[in-house]
Amino acid sequence: MDYFDEKTDQFYDFLNQTFDLKKCKTWNDVSQNVTHLKVKRTYRVFAELFPRSIDYTSELKSIQSSFSSIHFGTLKANRIINEIVRFSLYSDKIIVFHPLQNPSVTDQKIDPRRNPKQWLPDFLDALYFYIVIQKWVKSGIVKLIVNPCEYDLELRDKIYNQAKTRLLSEKSKEIFENGIESAENDLAEILAIYSKNKNKDQIVDYLLNLENPVFTQIEAVEFADKIIEAIPRMNPLYEKIDRTLFHKTGMLSTTKGGGSLEAMLYIAKASGGNIYTPSETNWAEMKSIGMNDFWAKTNHLYSKIPLNFLNNVDTGFALKLREEDRLAGIRQQLKKIYSELSSIDINNLSESKIKFVQEGFIEEVKKAEGEWKSIKQQADISRKYWLSANVGLPIILNEFSILPIALGSIAWLYNNEKKAKIKMDQYKLKNPISAYIDLKNQRQDFLTEFRNCIF
Repeated sequence: MDYFDEKTDQFYDFLNQTFDLKKCKTWNDVSQNVTHLKVKRTYRVFAELFPRSIDYTSELKSIQSSFSSIHFGTLKANRIINEIVRFSLYSDKIIVFHPLQNPSVTDQKIDPRRNPKQWLPDFLDALYFYIVIQKWVKSGIVKLIVNPCEYDLELRDKIYNQAKTRLLSEKSKEIFENGIESAENDLAEILAIYSKNKNKDQIVDYLLNLENPVFTQIEAVEFADKIIEAIPRMNPLYEKIDRTLFHKTGMLSTTKGGGSLEAMLYIAKASGGNIYTPSETNWAEMKSIGMNDFWAKTNHLYSKIPLNFLNNVDTGFALKLREEDRLAGIRQQLKKIYSELSSIDINNLSESKIKFVQEGFIEEVKKAEGEWKSIKQQADISRKYWLSANVGLPIILNEFSILPIALGSIAWLYNNEKKAKIKMDQYKLKNPISAYIDLKNQRQDFLTEFRNCIF
């Protein structure tokens, strides 16, 4: 167990104990366990576990692996499972950043340990996130880390200056103009917290009274619709939270996700991982610097494949796939399908090219599905034959002992079942893309209930 895993494990022990997570049955139970004292203690413990004094770059180098993906995007509990589950199928690790604000790297004037009311929205979002991905972290699929670029002051200044130079360019201005819609959706989710149970007119009035950001009448009316649409995605911990815990004005909510592209490139080099981003803005930034990393391009195309049966898959199934050792094969299968990517410039990944690769992958899935179905049909025929041959035995055999014949027929069925299982196992290893066929039949109920998130 490395430093990150050890400290994350200790932090989860603290969360489970402090908020009685194992005894809670609903999200409401968790929110009712939140107090100012517990919020303060959580920030204090996090700062102790991840102090500024540690050389986190060295810790990243100690976990180097070319089979890990680094999540580069806004950390949202209601999206994170769908954003990482695909990559758990062919990456050894998904590196994700801790979502909690660390007092060790925070301006002391707004230290969360001193001003818990101001940080409550940020804290609740982080707590929701930690609970949602707990199983994935405990199972080893997700590795939570802190960003070394925030802890080393000299490195922070260096990364900041690099990012500043790039962001002042005309190309970057154009990129961020194209990303305004995504930013507005994130803001709508934040403001939805204060808009639940309000009608549209009340939400418009609320927006017009804000000092930051400032809305015109027309903007407020349009943005109110975005907020109403975002309310179902709201953090469930807000449903029964004690409203007296909130600060009346000046509450803080940070946007977590690893920082700038320069910081992500630094972390990718240190950890040996490859960057994956679900954000169109981040993807446009990667294209703007001509980043032609093979797996970055693969991740992008893979995330565009409309295999919706991967959404909300349960952690247990992903673990089963790992136990059956099919993940490495899936990665190799993808590499074969995407082999031409290494020679294609990142800026030439057009929609037609994406469609071409999607069709190739989906065609492979269809082939695997056909072979899989054939194996299952053979097994079903064996079972039906045994039933039809043996269902009348007690009547026909009258004075003879049924046991030897029954045992013989059971042995025949057993041998056929065993052969079918061997054939199925061989098929899984021979055709690793069969993992997706298994996934297609899984019950999609993860995240909808609190108990699905807890061991």
